[in-house]
Amino acid sequence: MNENLFNQTYNQILAGALGGDNKNFQLMGTPQSFNWAVAPTGQIDPQAYQAMSTMPLWSPVGSFTAADADFFTSYRQVLNQITFKVSPERQGDLKRLKDLVTLANNDVTKATTEMNQAYLSQQQNGGVVFAARYPDVSSWIQGEGSSYQHAIDNAQVNFNRTQDQLLEMQKASMPADLQNAIDAIKRPTANPATSTNPVGWVKVPDGAGILSWQPGWTIATSGQDWRAELASGTVGSFTVELSAADATQNLTKSWANGSASYGNPFWSVGGSGGWEKMDLTTTDKSVKATISVKSSAVVPITPGSWYDGGFLSTIARNKGGGYSLTAPWVSNGGPGSQSLFGQYGLLPTRVSALVVAYQPSFSITMSSATFNQYHEKFEASGGLRIGPFSFGGSGGHESNYIHTTQGGTTFTGGSTSEDPVIIGVLVSFPGINDPGFAG
Repeated sequence: MNENLFNQTYNQILAGALGGDNKNFQLMGTPQSFNWAVAPTGQIDPQAYQAMSTMPLWSPVGSFTAADADFFTSYRQVLNQITFKVSPERQGDLKRLKDLVTLANNDVTKATTEMNQAYLSQQQNGGVVFAARYPDVSSWIQGEGSSYQHAIDNAQVNFNRTQDQLLEMQKASMPADLQNAIDAIKRPTANPATSTNPVGWVKVPDGAGILSWQPGWTIATSGQDWRAELASGTVGSFTVELSAADATQNLTKSWANGSASYGNPFWSVGGSGGWEKMDLTTTDKSVKATISVKSSAVVPITPGSWYDGGFLSTIARNKGGGYSLTAPWVSNGGPGSQSLFGQYGLLPTRVSALVVAYQPSFSITMSSATFNQYHEKFEASGGLRIGPFSFGGSGGHESNYIHTTQGGTTFTGGSTSEDPVIIGVLVSFPGINDPGFAG
């Protein structure tokens, strides 16, 4: 079995372990610690907010990747593509302002692309030192890459201001339900440092501790409470078993139902200096891996009152209401179309839950020849990565990683960390199938 196929099979089995035919599951290429700080009343920890508010790209397996725009920004753009009858004298003004909104959004995309390209370039040129210091783009923009984040923030402010102007102009002629949706997404103007939270909005501090208004999201309980619950028992414990001889390519348990690639090597060893690929299954079809977790949980994530899933369903299904989509936008089209929803849409997915695991462990058996080839590298490593799980290394804490070899054919190890890790997300599909909202 090649590495990509091994990962696809892994996705099927893990999705089944989390609840049977779970087609909404997407793996994270790099797990995140579920150890968010307890935020003051009315605030959300920045790391927690990022996990909730991102919009996953349409990808069945592999590295969890967020779209360039966050969910709220794309939601606003969808509402901006709904048209209605307006007076002839207003049509020209609306068109000019829509063009300005498009240009402002292009500036946000350009700034985001430049940031990602700059990080990847420095990552390639910086070697293990850069990788150890900045394991992901989030840590980089808090340090040396802060100027790129500032550029994005400035472009986003201009986009928000321009779009607010457009929405205000549109409100005079729009139907009541669309007007309610527009009102709900209007960003508060009061100083977040001294004001109480308007309905549907929350305060999020930046790297310097400065508060800004962000659209609210609700998590079932705090990261600290989930940590205590997962550490106290074995609820949700599961075991995943894989064999390199398994040649299945069935992806029916993958919500996007298609082939995919995995962003990181499926097998790799590492430590403080980064990760190094380990090709266990390239020539050895006897390799078998077992991964177990002590406990796990699916943590629901819900958008605040600014979000109207029922209204999106009405738009997606062309149920009328005195409005239509601005040409050439369509509800759910194919490749190359300007779609609002679905795989090729402006608003394809949202995070509906986090999949959290506690103290994963592993056992890998192989031929003695493969063992002899890799055991020294394994014993000297400060971590091991198997698919979406990282044990120690730069992606975790080496002090929480234990590993041993057994019988000349087996690698074993696991995490002793008290922090659970987010290993994936469940997604829902706005306008088409968004659990928890009318449609």
